[in-house]
Amino acid sequence: MRVYLYCRVANDDSFCLEAQAATLRRYAEQAGYTIIGAACEHGNGLTLERPALQEVTQAVLAGKVDVVLVHSLTRIGREWGMTQRYIDLLVEHGVKLLCIRDRLLFSDKGEALISSNKKAECP
Repeated sequence: MRVYLYCRVANDDSFCLEAQAATLRRYAEQAGYTIIGAACEHGNGLTLERPALQEVTQAVLAGKVDVVLVHSLTRIGREWGMTQRYIDLLVEHGVKLLCIRDRLLFSDKGEALISSNKKAECP
């Protein structure tokens, strides 16, 4: 599976951003995913108009991604309707969203699956 890592922190906290990125990279490597990109940024989650998220979106639109890997669903957005629109965009392009802290997987068919395992995995 080709995975794109996306990290976001609201404040200018480079330590937290680096720790989030390291966690995602470790998860992807342990799962055997091929990391094709990583985008990290400081910014609020009240808009989808963020440079690093747009980088991920461009890779999705180009057909380069099977899974977008995030630490938690709130990294995509803080407002559910906006976050759902982004999930819909991923689904439209056959891309899964995997949120490792929340143990949530939004399938490429739009289904939200909750894993009871310690680590969520893409089927």
